[in-house]
Amino acid sequence: MNWTGCAIAVPVVTQSDLADAYDIVVIGSGFGALFFVHRALQRQEDLRIIVLEWGVLRDHAWQIANERNSDIDPRSTFRASDEKVWNFTIGYGGGTNCWYAQAPRMHPSDFRTRTLYGVGDDWPLDYGELEPFYCDAEEIMAVSGPDDMA
Repeated sequence: MNWTGCAIAVPVVTQSDLADAYDIVVIGSGFGALFFVHRALQRQEDLRIIVLEWGVLRDHAWQIANERNSDIDPRSTFRASDEKVWNFTIGYGGGTNCWYAQAPRMHPSDFRTRTLYGVGDDWPLDYGELEPFYCDAEEIMAVSGPDDMA
């Protein structure tokens, strides 16, 4: 048993166990991890990558029947507070199981709130510097819709 009281699903694996089997070990399978994997494989297709995740992939039918994405209660993984309920999933895909398939961009004025409105701080970069990265992320995620910000 592990600290959560659940049976351990896999044996403990040491760094030396993985050294000859994988080039990269990624912990977690949420947005950040999978963007990293995508970019790494673009740069070197023959990389040996393993993605380790806590929990399992539950299919859509299971999620509907059980009204949740995971059989791990997130309240058991952190000190709960009624102040804010965090929408995330413990399992394959992480937060990608909880997002609403929307990918809005920030508006150029959002980067200059101190200058324009006298509140907060201006960002150290402007929209134009970030825009190419928006385009890259939207291409990876297959975002569709008009190109303008209307």
